[in-house]
Amino acid sequence: MGLLQKKDTKFENMTLTEFDKLPRDEQEGYEFVDGMVMMPPKATLIHQLLITNLIIGLGPYFKGKTCKVFSEAEIKLKNDIFIPDISILCDPDKFSEQRYEGPPAVAIEVLSPATRSYDLFTKLNKYQMAGVKEYWIVDPKSQTITVHRFEISEADIYIRGEALTTPLFEGLELAMDDIFAS
Repeated sequence: MGLLQKKDTKFENMTLTEFDKLPRDEQEGYEFVDGMVMMPPKATLIHQLLITNLIIGLGPYFKGKTCKVFSEAEIKLKNDIFIPDISILCDPDKFSEQRYEGPPAVAIEVLSPATRSYDLFTKLNKYQMAGVKEYWIVDPKSQTITVHRFEISEADIYIRGEALTTPLFEGLELAMDDIFAS
């Protein structure tokens, strides 16, 4: 994850208001964290496959429910803008034309070498402080998903052969073998 530098434009020490005034094509896909515009790297094929498998696994459960599954939705948390790989958003009143304004029920990030420390530290702390209920960290290398349940200060690690469940959504089960199937 790197700081974005564009010719004739300085993207650090910016306010959220200044970020929002940028032309939409200059802010599309960028995160805004602690006054800096962050440019995520292009996702690898395995990264994309895991996101696809998660959406396929989550989709049927949320069909017809208030909560919805989104890939790369812009999320405003206090004065920061994040774009989780996947988010589960439950409050229809928090959608604006541009983004979801408030914490998602669940934020999901797939680790990559370029974003590993950012996802494991910065996002973990920011999500917890902003009121995200659960943060799922998908590790393609170890083929695990760590679920941080912030409301009860617990973290569970799910491995292949298990089913990921959450008290947030009764009856939701994700087979880890399906998520990490290639």
